[in-house]
Amino acid sequence: MQAFGTGSTCAVCGERDARALTSLRLAGGEPVVVCGTHELMHRRVGRTARSIEELRALVSERRKSADRRAANPDELASALSQAFAPDRRESDRRA
Repeated sequence: MQAFGTGSTCAVCGERDARALTSLRLAGGEPVVVCGTHELMHRRVGRTARSIEELRALVSERRKSADRRAANPDELASALSQAFAPDRRESDRRA
């Protein structure tokens, strides 16, 4: 088990909690400190990043790029949106 100093942070998200930190090696062999979540995401991508910038791109949050609520929702999403709409909840509360 590798111990990380107080200045260590995840190269992707900046996590500082040493209990959550681990490391991985880039394609060129350079070690990089990352949190456990980003280490797992990198492993699941199926290829090794060549740089920190590529690592960030590979494990970036995919949902940030588009507002999922604006897309055409499926039937379940529509039903859930209607059921939990703020105006609906106010009128359904019991006294």
